Amino acid sequence: MTDWLEIAQGPIFRFALAIFVLGLARQVGLTVSGALTAIRRAKDRRLPYREIAKETLSWIFPIRALRRARPLQSVASFAFHIGVILAGLFLRNHIDIFQSNVGIAWIALPRPLLDCLTLLAIAGATILLLYRVYSLSVRTLSTAMDYILLVMILGLMISGYIAGQSWNPIPYNTLMLFHTWGGILLVILIPFTKIAHCVLFPLTRFCTEIAWHLTPEGGSEVIHTLYGSDGRKV
Repeated sequence: MTDWLEIAQGPIFRFALAIFVLGLARQVGLTVSGALTAIRRAKDRRLPYREIAKETLSWIFPIRALRRARPLQSVASFAFHIGVILAGLFLRNHIDIFQSNVGIAWIALPRPLLDCLTLLAIAGATILLLYRVYSLSVRTLSTAMDYILLVMILGLMISGYIAGQSWNPIPYNTLMLFHTWGGILLVILIPFTKIAHCVLFPLTRFCTEIAWHLTPEGGSEVIHTLYGSDGRKV
């Protein structure tokens, strides 16, 4: 079992990391290429770049949005994302694995703080999962992969938290084998699922603005396409 852990934390991790980096780079490249093509076809580069940047930053740190509709779901989502990101990036064990494979390390956060954030993330993920199951509007928009990813992440957080506790009732190597291989599978899936928004999100507002950035006389052309020659002028 120790050998399987070493394999997972060594060559398999490097393989998963390569897929992760190349896959996300492809996603970003395709998104940026599509946006530049749209701007070129519009023949009008007068975009509100400053407003787009402000709007993007406001949603990266969505403190004001927490008071809007569905406040419980919003707070749960915020806690979930913060816990997953900080625990994933700043846990000493994760940093050591990355350093042993890539040769790069950074500062780690205290374990008690990460334990608290992990518990908040587990609570947030549980609430989000219940929302998907019991809320008709959310359930209608959800796909099977949405449930699979949420359950996978929830399982990884729970197993990682229990593995670090002195009262852990499960053999450590068994639990870490599940946690490590599950984490590697998730890393491989990220570029091909909705989790790719971890790098695409800053581009979302920009692409939305471009999508509504019509060419000169574009409004008339849209109406003509929809209604033919009887469409009214704009």
